Amino acid sequence: MTATDAGLSVVDGLAARLADVTAPGTAAWARLAAAVDDNMQPAVLTEGVQSLSDASGVGTGEVKLFLCLLAAYPLALVWRKLPGATAKHLFSVTVGLWMLQFVIGYQWLHIVLSSLIVYTILLVGGPNARVVAATVAMLYLSGGHIYRQYTDFLGWTLDWTMQQMIVTQKLHALAFNYYDGSAGANPSPDQKARSVAKLPNPLEFFSFLLFPANVVIGPTFEVSDYLAFANGTLVAPLGVIPALSRLGQGLVLLVMHQVINAFYPTFALLGDKSFRESRNVFFRYAIIWLSLIGVRCKYYFGWKIAEGAACLAGLGYAGVDKTTGEPLWNRVENIDVIAYETSQSLRNASSNWNKTTNLWLRRYVYERVAPPSNLYVSYFVSAFWHGFYPGYYMFFLSVAVATSVHRNVRRCIRPRFLAADGKSDGPGKGAYDVASFIATTLTLNYFIMSFVMLSWELSFATFKSFHFAGHIAVAIGLLVFQLGLIRPPPKKLPAKTQ
Repeated sequence: MTATDAGLSVVDGLAARLADVTAPGTAAWARLAAAVDDNMQPAVLTEGVQSLSDASGVGTGEVKLFLCLLAAYPLALVWRKLPGATAKHLFSVTVGLWMLQFVIGYQWLHIVLSSLIVYTILLVGGPNARVVAATVAMLYLSGGHIYRQYTDFLGWTLDWTMQQMIVTQKLHALAFNYYDGSAGANPSPDQKARSVAKLPNPLEFFSFLLFPANVVIGPTFEVSDYLAFANGTLVAPLGVIPALSRLGQGLVLLVMHQVINAFYPTFALLGDKSFRESRNVFFRYAIIWLSLIGVRCKYYFGWKIAEGAACLAGLGYAGVDKTTGEPLWNRVENIDVIAYETSQSLRNASSNWNKTTNLWLRRYVYERVAPPSNLYVSYFVSAFWHGFYPGYYMFFLSVAVATSVHRNVRRCIRPRFLAADGKSDGPGKGAYDVASFIATTLTLNYFIMSFVMLSWELSFATFKSFHFAGHIAVAIGLLVFQLGLIRPPPKKLPAKTQ
């Protein structure tokens, strides 16, 4: 078959599918969408995906997502080698849209439509329309969450909301970056460094949103960084070793997720009444603690592989270490697995989990809302961004209170284990660190259960099966510190020297 024959065959196939749109009893939009989806993907690719799905027992959507994560590596190299910013932007838009089409089909239209709406608001309203633009971006995402929750309650179907979550962060940040670069703003030095003096043109805008190395799963990054790397203002060395290191970590974490989830699937265990009522509470918690590591490994694997692609493109480069002179590759680091799993406070755990999302919340919510409500507003926005399952709100609001208690522990108790200079370790500091780690992991993994169970009924039943121990402990801690029963120790004076 010649190339011409192949092209005519595709056209004929699409025409035949379009002809079916008007068939009685059919959904015209669904038929049209299916026709476009089928003809945007070569048959050999579709068959290959199906074969991989059958062999692995994983859905075709997840297989496509995984293939795109791997494809991002060679694509990142191509993007890096293209001459000039315009070529890079055209490549990002074209390839990014195709990747979205491959993973979520016609649903990429939601991403383009919402982005056009926000761009128009900023174009017409200027920098002062930042709050309106950010709100519209969040509301569009919320509509997707509500629809998905209504049509697939407690299900996990790969749809456009995953990519929309990343795009929402980018749109929200861009709106404030645009304001920070305007004449009427009074930004901090940090905000000024991330600002843009003018709204990116449409090609730059969509290139930023659809960058192939992160379009399917993130992580997000600042528009000023992206444009600087695209136009050559920022230049990075070739990060092959950092990229392959993260790819290797991601694949190991994927295997860990598959193995742990095969034996201890968290949702299935906690959703089973007989499990919730069986054995003693300590043994059940130990099993769930292990199973939650498996849940987190699913996130770790995706984030690490995506980080590697960003490093290969250059966007992961963050300059050189001032002490060692070695290049740093943490500009878009999304997770420090060891630091998170060994955190000694909820604050440290939060700062090491989904780092780019935490940066977005800190830079564009926490720092722009007056204290003391900024902590609770940040957690609420985070829950809102994730969706509307009650389990999200139970988790984030509970952790907000628990974080407040942990801060008081650090303020009132930790100094007792430090030397007179207030910095060096004093007697018993090692034991305090171990106790802090245990308290953090017990608290975090207790409250995370509602994040996994999602619904109010299942989350409540889960906490009840553990006698609400975490809630009671946090309530007692809050009461103790509110009543001033434990106060910071007096500052130690350094010993006088003769």
